[in-house]
Amino acid sequence: MKPSLFLATGTLAIVTSKSLSAENSCDAPLMHGNIAQISATHATVDTSVRIDASPADVWATLTDFATMASWSSGTLQDMTGDIKDGGSVTITFIFGTTEDGAPNVMTIPHTLIYEEGSMIGWSDPFPEDIGGGHDNHLYRVEACGDQTLFVQSDEIVDNPYAANFVAQLLPMYQTFNAELKAEVEGGS
Repeated sequence: MKPSLFLATGTLAIVTSKSLSAENSCDAPLMHGNIAQISATHATVDTSVRIDASPADVWATLTDFATMASWSSGTLQDMTGDIKDGGSVTITFIFGTTEDGAPNVMTIPHTLIYEEGSMIGWSDPFPEDIGGGHDNHLYRVEACGDQTLFVQSDEIVDNPYAANFVAQLLPMYQTFNAELKAEVEGGS
């Protein structure tokens, strides 16, 4: 599949017609990432990495929120609250930098989607001051023989900046995935 390119609010983005979240497999490349613009207000970002560890080890590192900031340089930093399906949580998340170059740290309330050992995420409204709509973010851990496929995906719906958001999120998610891989494999 040949990707096409478009410019969204000054950001170059790669668009493909196949979404990783729709079809994951252990045959995926070592690291994978793509974004897709579905419509003017709907876009997705899908990333994955194969990790040389068991799903239980990957899950344990992914959900050890107390130590996450020690190895995650961006995106997800912490989660507090009622960590169960339907639980109310607050996440600490880094999204880019401020005008003075400092990390743009955000604390955001979410209602958790949670399946012990395999999936954690949320599907909540975006604040109106950044366009409104919905954010559907998932982290998944899947067994692949003696390895684990870690998938991080996000879907921005009904937001006029959807394409710009996913273009910015792709490298941030790939960095998080690589840091998770390094933390898990370095600790085994």
